[in-house]
Amino acid sequence: MMMKYMPISFLFLVLQFSVYAQNCGHNISGTKTLYQPQQKKLTPAPVGFEPVFVNHVGRHGARHLTKAVDASFTWKMLIRADSLNALTAKGKLLKQMAMKLQKVEQPNLKFISSEGEKEQQQLGARMVDNYKAVFQHSGNIKITTTKEVRTEQSAKAFLEGAKIDSKSPKISFENNNTDELRFYDVAPAYSAFEENGDWQKQILLLEEKNHIEQFNKNLAKKFFTKKFLTGIKTSEVNKFIDDIFGFASIVPSIETEIKAAGFVTADLDFYALFTCKELETLNLMDTASDYLMKGPGTDNMGIQVIIAAPLLVDFLNTTQNYIDKRSISANLRFGHAETIGPFAALLGMKGASTSSKSILNFQQVYQADKVIPLSSNIDWILYGKNSSEDYLIKFLLNEKEVHIQSLQTTTFPYYNWKDVRNFYLQKLKSLKVGLNDDMHQYLLNLK
Repeated sequence: MMMKYMPISFLFLVLQFSVYAQNCGHNISGTKTLYQPQQKKLTPAPVGFEPVFVNHVGRHGARHLTKAVDASFTWKMLIRADSLNALTAKGKLLKQMAMKLQKVEQPNLKFISSEGEKEQQQLGARMVDNYKAVFQHSGNIKITTTKEVRTEQSAKAFLEGAKIDSKSPKISFENNNTDELRFYDVAPAYSAFEENGDWQKQILLLEEKNHIEQFNKNLAKKFFTKKFLTGIKTSEVNKFIDDIFGFASIVPSIETEIKAAGFVTADLDFYALFTCKELETLNLMDTASDYLMKGPGTDNMGIQVIIAAPLLVDFLNTTQNYIDKRSISANLRFGHAETIGPFAALLGMKGASTSSKSILNFQQVYQADKVIPLSSNIDWILYGKNSSEDYLIKFLLNEKEVHIQSLQTTTFPYYNWKDVRNFYLQKLKSLKVGLNDDMHQYLLNLK
């Protein structure tokens, strides 16, 4: 009904922008990419072996914003510019989009979305379908989440999809598991790295190569008058552009909620404000920081990786505990991208653990949308055989069977458990970590 009264020039502008919303032919969402399993047909286990234990850690499902739109720097800048009549036609359209996004997101901040719920339900269903033997046993299931509500919601959706028979396993829940799932919040040295680490020099190199300062200024000119921009600092322009890209990348996760609010997806198509080339550059800078701060970066045993040692200790101990006691048959953890990225790198997973001396080439060895998309996950599947003390283990990243760098096997994707255990014990030894150490103190004492 509202379009009936819309000025023809403005209607043309909206239609013109919608042309740019076409598929750019490459991923532009980075870590906000909606989840898809990366392998559908799994390799059969060697004869006589069947899955007996699942060790799982996953990122929460597709989510809403974690901070209100009207609390963002971009919102304040748009409101100020509007009061000064300093918005261009695109700037006015951006302001309308931001207002609609505020309406959609305000009741849902920090929650997973309907899309995220579906992602987790499907993950749970596939896990039970692929590893039926694990869930047919009488062992208990342990669920661990962080303090964030979106991880609790993800665990609930996962269990709903798994449709686990409540008569057989006892399901226990543990919350706020900081050392194993939010290790990045515990280590003071990592906080210092975030603030002043060498990664910033690498980002600067990438910014200089791509002329990001001028690039962002040119983008800002789409939305504000020249006079208004003369009084805006470069750092403020950068923050403004970062916010818009954040708004744009959240929209695919909340399409159901957009419709429920009375809008259509095109009403909030922030991507349509940019060309594909511009979006490619924005995604490049966004994923570069993920690579440096949550992945192998320029040192695959740097602090951004070794902070995940508590989670590796937990995976080793819980796997061995199953072998010794058979008490828990599935250990399911729900965390964040900051959990998955460092852990995948520490494990040496192919595609997630290769460092690069030059940030200019990082996309050749690391793609954030393949490693830490929404609902990303890492599984250790333990296989046993009747009347045998031998166990095999399979590693999966986002449901894809993966190689572990420097760990040998003649039966890929299946590795001998004893070899796996010894391999990671040696890696922990290099960090001066033992399986019975106080990992909280380890994080506090990191240099």
